[in-house]
Amino acid sequence: LDICVFTITDNRIVRKLAEAHNRGINIRVISDDMKSEDLGSDMETLEQLGISCRYDRSTAHMHHKFALADNDLLLTGSYNWTRSASTENNENIVVSNNTRLVKQFQQEFDQMWKALS
Repeated sequence: LDICVFTITDNRIVRKLAEAHNRGINIRVISDDMKSEDLGSDMETLEQLGISCRYDRSTAHMHHKFALADNDLLLTGSYNWTRSASTENNENIVVSNNTRLVKQFQQEFDQMWKALS
């Protein structure tokens, strides 16, 4: 599971990621460096769980919001992984197994992951 999101502040999502990690699912997360330091950010929690996390090193925000599962499924859209996204905001999310889209997003993730090592 490869995740590239601006921020994660929804503890329900973190619990599901922790459960997946505990089942042996490999999870990699890329997030914005500045947002990771915000009050309520769950990035430190993910790292403490042993989930691999990397952060952009740019003065601009890393504002992606996508996840890839098993090189087969793409989740993307405006949806920030925050509690307010699920309770207050107008958001959209798209799930696709379109091979071309999955491949393009996976290439973007892999390039970013490598550049941030």
